[in-house]
Amino acid sequence: MTNFWSLFKQVWSQKQRYVYLILVINIFTVVFMTFLKIITPDDYYAHVGIAKYWQDSYMWLTIYIDIAFCAIACWQNEKINTSQTWHLIVADERKVYLANIFSSLVACGVFFFLQQIINAFLLLPSYGAESLVHIYRDFKLWSAQYDPWDNVLFHWFFIVMIILFIYFFVSFTNFTSKLITNYLPFKITLWIRLLVIAMLVIVAVYFGLIIMSHLQSFIDAKKGSVDPIWLDDILLLVVNLVFGSIDLWFVHSFVEPKIANY
Repeated sequence: MTNFWSLFKQVWSQKQRYVYLILVINIFTVVFMTFLKIITPDDYYAHVGIAKYWQDSYMWLTIYIDIAFCAIACWQNEKINTSQTWHLIVADERKVYLANIFSSLVACGVFFFLQQIINAFLLLPSYGAESLVHIYRDFKLWSAQYDPWDNVLFHWFFIVMIILFIYFFVSFTNFTSKLITNYLPFKITLWIRLLVIAMLVIVAVYFGLIIMSHLQSFIDAKKGSVDPIWLDDILLLVVNLVFGSIDLWFVHSFVEPKIANY
């Protein structure tokens, strides 16, 4: 039976291509926006220069590109989860699923690191040799005098938990919608499945808002005595364990006999 590391390397070999593809798109976007700002400058940036424009815009551009990359990773995950080829591998279905999820997590980490190298070049005129450190401090991922290392680690853990939550929840929605539509007494179309997915997302968001409101109440009551980030981390960890366990159960009990190759 194929071990986890071998599965991980096989899945990673497919996903790393998208890391470099989106990185090229990121670079092209920066070049295009820079060129656009040079040929059509507004009064403010015409006065302060292009380095100030990079300094003001790199963070939101990073976030938008990261969201796009995460969406592509989710699409890859579900394509592998329902691929006939991957299910023919002599390995536990749950092991394949975990290799799939964690390879996407590593892909996000690699992409984020390469992305910040690009940002470091953009901030080089403003911050010099400290540009890379400044970027991570802006994302609260690097220690400073006012931000001890334990808080930084909580922020790193929070990002990891958020990414895993997105992956687990997308898989949960995909598996659940397939399971529900398989038992409906009428012909299933793409629109019906999309409706089921939309309903699942609405229910999840509703319960999520209830949970977050209680969490915020607790934080407001304890404000000044605790750092809320650790509470968010614990909540996300529990939610990920729940959704991850359900996904593994679906993969082991329901998904494999009903897979479709697309």
